[in-house]
Amino acid sequence: MRPPLTRRRWLQRWSAAVLLPLGTQPEPEPAGRRAVALTARRFAFDPEVIDVRRNDIVRVTLTSTDIAHSFTVDAYRIQKRVPPGGTVTFEFRADEVGRFPFYCSMRADAGCAEMRGELIVR
Repeated sequence: MRPPLTRRRWLQRWSAAVLLPLGTQPEPEPAGRRAVALTARRFAFDPEVIDVRRNDIVRVTLTSTDIAHSFTVDAYRIQKRVPPGGTVTFEFRADEVGRFPFYCSMRADAGCAEMRGELIVR
């Protein structure tokens, strides 16, 4: 006799069916880790280019030296905000190869629209 289908078991089955379609294998463990110290200031990112390898776990420490800024990468659905003079740390897995623009999505000042950089995943 099968155990009853609990909510947890249903979610496990649903996740397996939706997230791992037939014929695919789970992705291998990440190749490595990469720490990036990123500074946001009026009106630029330093560094402007972040270069990582596919499957790296990228740990970004974003620091603002002045006003509130953000780090936005549309392709990775990342949008992190850092308060004035503050720091925020976050991680993401660089699982797609390509060149992806990042930018500040804050509009506190017109110069924010000029803050751009590039994430390169090899």
